[in-house]
Amino acid sequence: MKEKKIKVLALIPMELPKEIELDNTLEAMQKFVGGLIECITLSDTGSEITLVCNDEGKLLGLPLNRPLWDGADVLAGPGFLAGCDNEGNLTSLPQSAMDYYKETFRAFIIEI
Repeated sequence: MKEKKIKVLALIPMELPKEIELDNTLEAMQKFVGGLIECITLSDTGSEITLVCNDEGKLLGLPLNRPLWDGADVLAGPGFLAGCDNEGNLTSLPQSAMDYYKETFRAFIIEI
């Protein structure tokens, strides 16, 4: 059953990662990232975690946020991490993943 609200890890440019609660609707997700959403699966914790970000963040020139994949790419604009069930629905991020990614994404990009 789809959760009405989900606990996610917000990744906002120039801020430390923080736990927030978000309505589990397309509209709320688009509002958070400022446009069309893109869902990217991260599997470095052994479970499926989804990075939700603006699909056109780089094209729109959104502020650089965080390095991804050891610097191979970069997140532009705000994004958040959520869990994912076996039907592809976003779910609350498990607390163990929340703690892991709070540390993993502590470093953010400072533009000069």
